[in-house]
Order: sequence, then structure tokens, then C-alpha cells
Amino acid sequence: MSIDNAAQFVPKRITPTPEQLAIQTSQKKVVLIDANAGAAKTTTLALRLAEALHRGRPPECMLALVFTEAARVALRQRLLEVGVPLGVVKRLTIDTFDTFAARVLGQLEGVQVASLCSDEELRPVAWKALEVVSEKYAHRYPLEINTTNAAIAEFLKLQLRTKARLDFDAPDFDGNSLEDKLEMLGMSRTHYLWLREYEGLRGADTGEIQFRAPFDATYDLVRMLCDDEPLRQQLPAYQIIVADELHDLNEASFRLLTMLIRRGNAFFCGAGDKDQVIYTWSGADHRFLRQRFEQEFPSLQRMPLTASYRYGTELAQAVGTLKNKPSVSALTRGTPVEVLYYDHAQPQACCAQLIAALEHAHAGTTAILLRDRDQAIRVETALFQSGIAYGLVDMNSYLLNQEVLMLRGMVAIARMDLYAIKSGPRRGEILEALVAFAEIPFTRAQLQQAKADVASYPELLEGFLTNQLAKSVNQDKAALTLAAVEYLRAQPADAPAGPALQQVFAMLQLEQTARRIYVDPAQARVVARSLHGFIAVCTEAGVALQGFAGWLGEMEEAVTVSSGKAKLVIACIDQIKGLEYNHVILPYLAVDEFPRSKTDPLEEENRFYVAATRARDRLTLLTPQDPAYQSRYIAVLPPGKGKR
Repeated sequence: MSIDNAAQFVPKRITPTPEQLAIQTSQKKVVLIDANAGAAKTTTLALRLAEALHRGRPPECMLALVFTEAARVALRQRLLEVGVPLGVVKRLTIDTFDTFAARVLGQLEGVQVASLCSDEELRPVAWKALEVVSEKYAHRYPLEINTTNAAIAEFLKLQLRTKARLDFDAPDFDGNSLEDKLEMLGMSRTHYLWLREYEGLRGADTGEIQFRAPFDATYDLVRMLCDDEPLRQQLPAYQIIVADELHDLNEASFRLLTMLIRRGNAFFCGAGDKDQVIYTWSGADHRFLRQRFEQEFPSLQRMPLTASYRYGTELAQAVGTLKNKPSVSALTRGTPVEVLYYDHAQPQACCAQLIAALEHAHAGTTAILLRDRDQAIRVETALFQSGIAYGLVDMNSYLLNQEVLMLRGMVAIARMDLYAIKSGPRRGEILEALVAFAEIPFTRAQLQQAKADVASYPELLEGFLTNQLAKSVNQDKAALTLAAVEYLRAQPADAPAGPALQQVFAMLQLEQTARRIYVDPAQARVVARSLHGFIAVCTEAGVALQGFAGWLGEMEEAVTVSSGKAKLVIACIDQIKGLEYNHVILPYLAVDEFPRSKTDPLEEENRFYVAATRARDRLTLLTPQDPAYQSRYIAVLPPGKGKR
């Protein structure tokens, strides 16, 4: 780049801020943008690329990397908006990390490898790998064989995280005993063996790759290049590299990025917000932005983007206080921060305040953002009872949670009322939930056939489950399950459902069961909370066992009707990064609700920051009246804001 530090590119429709101009024209080899939420990171990276183009760099020598397809489209759009011609934009390489890695692998390997992108496509491979584990190791080790969709989803999440962190490639990993490896990885023997067999089926051990799932291309390329300097010289060499959303970096993508920077001795500019690291389950780590870049490139320059174009002054001040960093708004309008109090001793009080807040909702979309899905139980029930339509963003209604389906199935079997569950596919899902929580070791073929049979002939469910429990290798668990069914069957039709389900919860030891079923301990705790919450709602509603199925069916039908485009949406915080809403409501800001215990305090604080900064026009926080029960995040609000 030219040593002239004055901007040579003048964008259309915007006037860059001094911070943006400084980044656009910086002469440093490696520049890290420390950006606040909504601070136009993508636009600033577009300005950086446009400046290099204007100074004569050919588009073909530039690379832009992002983590999602949505981010790729956004960067391309920002380039067009600031005035880069479409023909030039088309000549730039703008890719996700994984798409770029797959393209490079295609050139190095000289073959086209199948891409399996969804859990539905990957399940058969995961099932097959688990069958291999059972055949090879069941006579040697006690194994937990679970072929339900939930177990497969948990496994696929685990294998992605393991690869993203390069856990199997740690120094001296292979030299350790199996027990030491399990301790290092923090996983069960079954899951470790399952991962190994899955990678064997994928061809990762031999290099003869049969397919690649999401993130496998990045993982495979980094493993191929790490110890092969001559091969790294075959990487494409770029003179200019930019990268967005660097707070989502994991070990594998970080190593690929540093290899590319060194390969072409490139000028690099990356943007991220270290306070938005919440995807640690996929290997994301704040240390990449805070430490690792400086270790790799000691002379890098850090540059800020402090002004938000999403929210106004009040919210900017609040998040600046929370994260102890400069935070201002570039907007003339405000974003009020409102705190509403509720009596924490009254289970329905928080949702009553939430309904009241919705009565004063402004134009545009309102989002109720939850710490996790267990909080949806009270929120959805309150909305249903108030006749308020809502949609769901990247989550199911709590009525479809596996633990709730299991309890629905227990009641249906006990009352011999299986036709009350009208949907055939739903009956199949209920069977799968019962199989999971009864811990019946079904093969994939057995489970699929059983689901199909019960979907068509619901009267088969009771006999099928009873027969399978009688043959189960886990007779203790089978006996508890049968005893729970008999307990429910002995209850009169007008018996309240809530207390009866509480007894089933205790009889089946469901909290301990959840810890066995779910890989992630945090997820097991969410399932336990969900069960407690569902039973409490049933108790408060006063629904009897004979009306239980109809009550839930009516609610499920209402959710189905309102699940399209909605002005009111419910979402979990982890699913909404990059989105924004006119009005954001955060319920249950209470001790052990948010932040949650047994969770990294910094990640929890980041999660609150992400949630709060989705708001454009208004942020409403719901917290207990008693300060002893309030979330510690309430204390960071600047003084003088409206509270009631």
C-alpha cells in the first residue's frame, strides 16, 4: 500500500468517522479492530478493501473470510453500497472459512469430496459409527448406546467442538493412555470411541476422505498443512486479507488464518468484539482476540470502533459500563433502558410483567430473548393464556422438547389414551423420547420401525414399550419406568397432573437420567430445569390427568398457527447474534437464572451483552424487586433511567 496516509477512496452515501478513516488508511501489516456491537464492522472492512483497490491492488490478490453465509452476503453488499463496482466485487474472493478451505483442498487433493451439510444427512453415518463401537467394544467396556435423534445431535455437536479445538492433535495426545485421554478431553469412553469410529468412516485416518460435514474442510486442511512447510507453500498467496466476526475464531480457523497471512506476507485487517464470545461449545475463545494474535504478530496495531449505529445513547452508556470500555452512539435517537420489577416468590409474576410490557410495545418487531430454552415454558404459557400470537426463532416450542414429550407419553400410556395425541409423527417423537429416558438400547432400524408403527397404530405403543422394557439390559431402569406407568394408571381421572408428574420425576430419577443422556453438563441442567418448570406450570394450571392431553394439544395448535412471520418472537440468546429488533425484552434477570451458576462468568456476561445490544429502540429488563435476588447485571445500568 502507498505510504500516503490520506484516504484515496471516497465512499458513496456515507461519511466515514475518524475511527473508520484511520482503519481505512492504516499502513500497519496487521490491524485488529476492537469493535462494539452495531459499530459497522462490516462496512469498515469494506472501506479497507475499497481503499486497497483504489490504490491499485488487483481484486484477485485480495481475500475476505467470514464465518457464515449471511456474513459473506453482508460484506459483498457493503462493498456495493460504498461504491465498489459489481464487476470488481465479483473478482474478489469472499468466502466463509470452511468454503475457502474446501476449495483449497479440492486443488490439493485433485478430487471432489461429498459434502454432507445437515444433521439429517449425517445421522446415518453417526448411527453406523455407533453400531461399530457396539460390535467392537461392548464385550470389553460398559457402553452407553443411545440411537435417538437427541443423542445423535449431541454427538455431532461434540465432534464439531473436538475438531474445532484440535483436541486430538494436542502435543503427546496419542502417547497417553485411554483413561488419560478421556480425562484430557472431558468425555465418556463411549463418545471417544464413537468419535474415532466416525472419523474412520469419514476416512480422516487414512486421508481417503469419503465426505465432509460443516467445519471438516477447515479441520482437514489445517491438519494437512500444520507439519508440512512445503505443502503450505501451495496455499494461494494473497496480498490483502480481511476477516470479520473474529470473536468466533477457534483453534483450527485461527491456524488457517495465520498460515494465509504468512504465506503471502499479507496486509491483514480483522474485526471482532471480544465481548461477543459466547460459542465456546464450538471452540470459540476470547484468548484469540485478547492474546493469541499478539503472540503471533507482536507488532500488530489495535484500532477501535466505538460508535454504534444500532442503538442510542442510553443503551450505549449501559453496555459501556457493563464491559468497562468506551461505548457511544452515532445516532440522534435514544434507546431507553427500562427496568420492571416482579415478586420472585410468585412464579407467575415475571411473565405478568412481561405481558404488561407487551401492552406498551412500539412499532416493529419485539423479541423476548431467553437465557435458555427452559425459560420458554412459562413465557409461552403466559402468551397462550393471554391470546398473544408469537413466533419462534431457531427453536421449537417447549411442547416439543424431548423431556416434555416423554411425560406426555407416560400419561398417554397410563390412561390408554394414545389417540388423544392426534399427530402420527408426534406419536413417533413421543416414542423416541420414552426410549431415550427409559434408556432402552435400540438399534437404529428398531427405533425407526417402532416410530413408524406407532405413528400409524398408536395402540401399539404401550405393548411395544412394555415388551422392550422386559428385554432391556438395564432392568433397574425398566422396573422404575413400569412402576411409574402403574403409578399414573392408579390415579383417578380427576387427579391433578402436576403433583402426579412430580412423583414420576422422582420415581424415574430424571435429573440423574438427564446427566447420563446429554453430553454437555450445562444441557443436562437445562433439561432438569425444563422438567421442573413444566411440572410447575401444570400444577398452577390445575389441569387434571384426564384433560392433560387436550390442554397441551390446544396450546400446540395455537403455536403452529402463529409460527410464521410474527411481530413478537421468542429466541434463545445464543441463536440471535447478528440480528436486531426494535424492542428487546430480557426476562428472569435473577440470581441463578441469568447469570447461571456453573457457567463461565465471562461468557455469561458476554451473553447478556449480546442480548442487550440487539435492541434498536427500547430495552426492557425484568428483575426481582428484592435486590438480594437480582441479577448482578442490573447494577451496571447508569443512574437516572426509568424503572417501575
